Amino acid sequence: MRRAVIVVIDGFGIGATPDAGPADLGMNTLAHVADAVDLRLPVLASLGLGRLVPDAVEPVQEPRAAYGRLTPVHIGADTYMGHQELMGGGLSRVEFRLMEELGDDVAAALRSAGHTVEPLVVGQSMLLVDGAVVVHDNIEARARLNVNVTASLDDIDFDALTEIGLIVRRAINVSRVIVVGSRGYDVDSIRSHIVHRGDGHIGVDTPSLGVYNEHYQVRHLGLDLPIERQLPMRVKDQGGDVVLLGKAADVVRCEGATLENIVPTDGVFDAAVRHLDGLSRGLIVANVQESDLAGHEQDAARYARVLATVDARLQELLDRLGPDDLLVITADHGNDPTSGSSRHTREYVPVLVLGQQLRPVDLGIRSSLADVGATVAELLGTEPLDSGTSFAREILCSSM
Repeated sequence: MRRAVIVVIDGFGIGATPDAGPADLGMNTLAHVADAVDLRLPVLASLGLGRLVPDAVEPVQEPRAAYGRLTPVHIGADTYMGHQELMGGGLSRVEFRLMEELGDDVAAALRSAGHTVEPLVVGQSMLLVDGAVVVHDNIEARARLNVNVTASLDDIDFDALTEIGLIVRRAINVSRVIVVGSRGYDVDSIRSHIVHRGDGHIGVDTPSLGVYNEHYQVRHLGLDLPIERQLPMRVKDQGGDVVLLGKAADVVRCEGATLENIVPTDGVFDAAVRHLDGLSRGLIVANVQESDLAGHEQDAARYARVLATVDARLQELLDRLGPDDLLVITADHGNDPTSGSSRHTREYVPVLVLGQQLRPVDLGIRSSLADVGATVAELLGTEPLDSGTSFAREILCSSM
């Protein structure tokens, strides 16, 4: 096979995993969106999504795609870790620490670079940099996974904010440093939106602060993982083109890839269609971020609208699939918009795989998100990845 498209619906869970903690028991992003809103997803239903969550989507007798559940291996529920897992692993270097443990290293690195650093609140772990930028624990994912660098773009431009984020990134080994900026608030507003999650986990409630408006900008700064053994670089090494769209342009690394960091869902699909029309051989990874934002905002109606847009736009990709192409639809973690919290939820995620050479079989419950990368690597004929078990032989038509 020559071309693969992987669509990652960010925060699209389909039920709590057996190892989910007490806060995530009973979570089911898709089912709870369907409970709250009249949800109609005819394209995803035709591919087999209803076989996975029949209470949310009407199951069809003969799905067009292979369908199954993926179990996250990475700790908690995280976009960066989830994408690394989907692309083939390399998670062993990640450290799990809070700002109360990291603060001295972060402050020293920032001061060495000429910045002023002081506590945002005396006695707490959050740092105020140059009187405008707050470095704090991310509270939207599991504790110890990520650190946020948050500011108002009324006080600092995004490029300067990102430079501060890069200094923080080089100083610590948590999975992600997330640089977040928007307009319409100030440092006092940030102070008034501090949330204590317990056990030293303290951060800023960015959805309630109002960052997810039309001025929202974000950079996801990941660790320097062995990308040469992940799917995108494997495709590049065999001469294919790689296109990373949406949040994937931030959280997935590939030297020489085409990057378009787009937030609006229609914009992501516009780019995916455009690049697929011009791609002769290679890989497109497109992340739909607005579903995750709706989960953070606890807005089931917005989540349903995003899914409806995804469903409508998927048909354009399906219409463009040739005999040597495959389409994968999956997710990185859950983000139940009815959970009562802005945090990600630990859930199974769906996997739907379609191609003219592929059979629509039940894939069951897979043991890792990395099975997606391993399968696509085998179907595209690349070298093996760091992790994952391919199900290519389960879905390939017997005549191939």
